[in-house]
Amino acid sequence: MTKISLPSLMPICLLFPAALVLSLASTPAAAAGLNGDAAYTEGPQVCGQCHAEALDAWLSHGHSRKLAIGGPAIGALDGRFGLFGNARDGGFLLPDHDKDVYNWDNVLFIIGASKHWKTRFVGSDGHILTKNGKNQYNWSDGSWSNYHKDETKQFSCGTCHTTGYQIDGKVFNEKGFPGVSKAGLPGIKGDWAQFNITCEACHGPGAAHAKKPTKANIKIDKKAAQCGSCHVRGKDPNVTIAAGGFIRHHEQYPEHLNSPHAKLSCGSCHDPHDTRASGIKVREGKKEVCDTCHAKQRKAYTGSTMEKASVSCQDCHMGRATKSAIKNGPYEGDVWTHLFRINKAADYTMFSDDGKKAKNALSLEFACMRCHADADKAAYAGIASTHTIGK
Repeated sequence: MTKISLPSLMPICLLFPAALVLSLASTPAAAAGLNGDAAYTEGPQVCGQCHAEALDAWLSHGHSRKLAIGGPAIGALDGRFGLFGNARDGGFLLPDHDKDVYNWDNVLFIIGASKHWKTRFVGSDGHILTKNGKNQYNWSDGSWSNYHKDETKQFSCGTCHTTGYQIDGKVFNEKGFPGVSKAGLPGIKGDWAQFNITCEACHGPGAAHAKKPTKANIKIDKKAAQCGSCHVRGKDPNVTIAAGGFIRHHEQYPEHLNSPHAKLSCGSCHDPHDTRASGIKVREGKKEVCDTCHAKQRKAYTGSTMEKASVSCQDCHMGRATKSAIKNGPYEGDVWTHLFRINKAADYTMFSDDGKKAKNALSLEFACMRCHADADKAAYAGIASTHTIGK
């Protein structure tokens, strides 16, 4: 397999100082675990001693940048517990108001360090900072949004932003987290072994494997449900949750289960170690990953007006029907959907009557009209095959 690049994420060097990245291999392989449990290693640098290529790929992946260090803990935590991002030196902006709250001495860490969708800020007591709103930075257009303005908002995101999360622990009370007492922090719900989605989030606790590597003491789970443990919102993975005319973010697994690809694994298209920008698998000689299975459709599409205009399979079949930070139009969010199927019926609507659930196919609004805003839906519904337009 070769790889094809989608729009790239921010270069890793802008977030992680070069000296820090180079120092990872020399970090001690201490098996400090969660609340006395020695099952987890001290972080992915331990895995990188044998799996250097996988570690390098992980460092460019959004999984390594779900959280980054804020102010007080920078010196003590860099390189420990899966934390390698220095938010203060990484070009992150703080809200330009209420300086007594939004300052680096009061920002323990930040949520969303990949510089792709949005960034929020966690205060020194563990609560997400909400005072006077304008507290979520949106990377696509540099705007600020109100996230639960003036509410008391716990950091309860550990399930999908950390590794080895457990709901009844206290934050690093046995690890010496700077500024945190044995009682933990009131704003943080639960505890975890490592910040970010590290190797051990997917492969399981790795201290035993690091000490004596065998295939028997490490997990390799290639099922889509493995990814679905985080890429889902509600209790029922078969339901794709929606709000405000868009699918909500982190719904890739329910979308997948409702798509024609439900029996495939995520790894059929994605390299799990590599960033989404370069981790899309494409067979040698093929233009994109879809060509691997859809040769008939590719043949029909070749030479069409749409192909000549550089429209890819992804542009229509993965229309941005999902919203994470902002919407870019009435039918364009900021996240590609994984529904793939398009329902061309003129009377088809993509969402339930109450708008809280998405159905199992894109409507023409999201497949076509996000680009062709003035198009007549009925006329587009009457096109026999979009793959052969102009041929």
